[in-house]
Amino acid sequence: MLTAGALASGLLLWRLQAPEEKNGGMRRLGAGYYVKDAELVGTGASGEVLYRIRTRELHQDSDNGAVALTDVALQYVPSAAVPWDLTAAAGSMPPDSDILQLSGEVVAVTRKDSGEPAIIRTDYLEIDPQTFVAFTDRPVAIEMSGGRILATGMRVFLKEDRLQLIADVTGTFTP
Repeated sequence: MLTAGALASGLLLWRLQAPEEKNGGMRRLGAGYYVKDAELVGTGASGEVLYRIRTRELHQDSDNGAVALTDVALQYVPSAAVPWDLTAAAGSMPPDSDILQLSGEVVAVTRKDSGEPAIIRTDYLEIDPQTFVAFTDRPVAIEMSGGRILATGMRVFLKEDRLQLIADVTGTFTP
């Protein structure tokens, strides 16, 4: 009877360890977070709102601390410059960095009081929410005032409402 008990407990212990060995050693969940319908707000030195980042889902990878976002909308609302709205299918923030990497169909639109807005489209854009400089080395299309400009790479200084195109610039304008 003692032998049967030892055999049964050994079999039970072997069965409890078997799934872990089959999966290559299951990982334990670490500290991280997952949030639905999140809004991150950045403020200036005196507490005024400078930007809002809204996302349908926000998830932090517990292994490396990287943050992934889904359906991202960034609203830049400075008091003395041109406001911008940016949207993207996805976004990410590397660990230990403030750089927001937008990907998918990235669209940036100015919100001016008068005239047509400028619209920038690309598939990837990096933006620093603190300095509000955006950069890409990928193809971009810019639509403004009845014209269209295509280029490879750009740098946008959102606070200054200034755009710098990097290479292969072509455009068409209708009078």
